[in-house]
Amino acid sequence: MSDVLAIDCGQSGSRARWVPGDRIATGATVSEAEYGPVFTQRPLEPQLAELICRAVEDLPQSVTDLTVAVGSSGWSDDGDPDEVVARIDQATSPRVAHVILAHDSVTSYLGALGTQDGVPLGAVVASGTGVVTLGVGDHQVARVDGWGYLFGDAGSGFWIGRAAIEAVLRAYDGRGPQTTLTGPVSAEFPDLSTLYLQVQADPQKVSRVARYARITAEHADSDPVAKDICREAGRVLAESVTAALRVVGLGPRTTPAVARVGKVFGSALICGSFDEHLRDAVPEVRIAEHPGTALDGAALLADLPTTSALYPAVQHRSRRN
Repeated sequence: MSDVLAIDCGQSGSRARWVPGDRIATGATVSEAEYGPVFTQRPLEPQLAELICRAVEDLPQSVTDLTVAVGSSGWSDDGDPDEVVARIDQATSPRVAHVILAHDSVTSYLGALGTQDGVPLGAVVASGTGVVTLGVGDHQVARVDGWGYLFGDAGSGFWIGRAAIEAVLRAYDGRGPQTTLTGPVSAEFPDLSTLYLQVQADPQKVSRVARYARITAEHADSDPVAKDICREAGRVLAESVTAALRVVGLGPRTTPAVARVGKVFGSALICGSFDEHLRDAVPEVRIAEHPGTALDGAALLADLPTTSALYPAVQHRSRRN
């Protein structure tokens, strides 16, 4: 079995893990590295090819015959894996033999719930800078939200950060209650009247706004506005999971497995709100308390059985016959 270079690409940063073929079964880590983000508002193919080449170059020269397995935010069925492979060829990375590409909802699911024994039925919600939920039934897969910061990503770090800044501006205008969130926002933007101009002009605006999610969670114990934002984040995340389960045929009378992953769930308040609303909708749900990561799931892409409902969502390209 060839070595696997697993890569998890997100809007705040990317991670790569090299796993030799003889260690796939144990998941042992030989080396990991961090790289920059992918920008979903730009074409992904050149970004992924460049990231793959950089990660390959960082491996020992003795490593050849690589299977590169990538889970990326923003990747879709309309993505062109052939372009990714062609760009790798142009960059002269002959050590890459096989490329596997999938949306990061797939790798989040595999990392959180997938095992060597199979892929259980249920849903995974991954909430970091953005958010996406994936539901998997016997024969059907449903992706919910993941529509990006302009039109969706409800309950994501960006969504929470935007709600926090909006609450601060409402208080500034006299349209809403005062909030302790004004302190950290004003520290970065002393003139609140120009905040929107500075953020709109920033090419890193998404991650910049998403940073306020952690601050909001920290203020939630003492500030009612921050508390309400966090509780609402948990509710809308549970709403997405409930919808995904319903679409794939796992309704209130079933016992689906559900995992919540991503930095947003580092907040106990958001987790509590999520669990409460989800159990109201699906009382017999089994929530995984210590799920794996999307990077773990990328490493499992190479061994995904063809019988899995997830398999059609994964694109494979070999670079030599």
